[in-house]
Amino acid sequence: MMTLPERFGWLRISSLWAYRILTAFVLAIGLAFAGMVLGLRYWILPKVESYREDIARIVSERARQKVTIGSISAGWDGLRPQLVLEQVTVYDTAGRPALELARIDNTLSWTSVLARELRFYALDIYRPTLNIRRDERGTVSIGGIEVAAGEGGGGGGFAEWLLRQRDVEIHDATIIWNDEQRKAPRLELKNVSLQLFNRSGRHRFGVRATPPRGLAAPLDLRGDVTGESLKSLNDWNGELFLQLDYVDIAAWRTWFPLPVHFPRGTGALRAWLTFSRDRLVNAVADVRLANVLTRLGEELPQLDLRELGGRVGWKQSGGDFEVSTSQLRLTTNDGIKVPPTDFALRFISGDERR
Repeated sequence: MMTLPERFGWLRISSLWAYRILTAFVLAIGLAFAGMVLGLRYWILPKVESYREDIARIVSERARQKVTIGSISAGWDGLRPQLVLEQVTVYDTAGRPALELARIDNTLSWTSVLARELRFYALDIYRPTLNIRRDERGTVSIGGIEVAAGEGGGGGGFAEWLLRQRDVEIHDATIIWNDEQRKAPRLELKNVSLQLFNRSGRHRFGVRATPPRGLAAPLDLRGDVTGESLKSLNDWNGELFLQLDYVDIAAWRTWFPLPVHFPRGTGALRAWLTFSRDRLVNAVADVRLANVLTRLGEELPQLDLRELGGRVGWKQSGGDFEVSTSQLRLTTNDGIKVPPTDFALRFISGDERR
């Protein structure tokens, strides 16, 4: 039988061997990582421009669209390799430029090795131009890629990949809407910016865009949402904020059909929306309408408003919901005037009280 000192001695020897094996394993990983960094720094990245045509060809084959790259250069952000792509153009099936990217700055993440897919520590895209087109048949294409009806909620592979990136920013973009079906003039949104931060299933984003002068003031949309995959949107939760300080509601009829007859009117909106498991559970909106002429239904009289403003709220909890207003005021051109009014209506399911 092994004595107690012998047992402790065997344990010390085992621990020593485990420590040596672990040290050798960590050293091997460190040497492999150092070799990879050295290989990138001194052999691959300095010659990356010579691979430009091959990279464009591979990307074109994967995207099934023609992609051209004007130039590629490389650098370093500490120990993270950087790639700069300039004058990247994606063409549609008719050979027209559908997506033009003036410059893309990529800082690669070493987690790409573990994830076995391309991951970026930071991705910055400068001055892109995105074309969205609806043809005479009603088929919509975004960046040259046709979007089939009912496809929007499926969660495409590119969108899923984008949500796995740490930091994505788009600077000074232009979005062009061409509607051949409605035969409407081209609509451009300028100064479009996007910031997207993804951390462990939490996604924070902000979007700003400037519509044509006279149609609307700059739009501001922000969100803080949680969810793992676009394929299961009913598991997502979060909050959205929307601000639009001025919009000529009637003028947008040229590009988008309105649910009601709206020949005249301007407005402004600031809204906070909360949703849980793909359901809207709380909404608060500061609304301001002016010089509005509309008809809410064919059998209803025409509504001629000089002003409508105030806060409107809606909340749902299970089968219960609440509608409320705060300082809601109304003035019509017929002389009807409603002073600022607070109002609340609560519906409790399974109860006769209202």
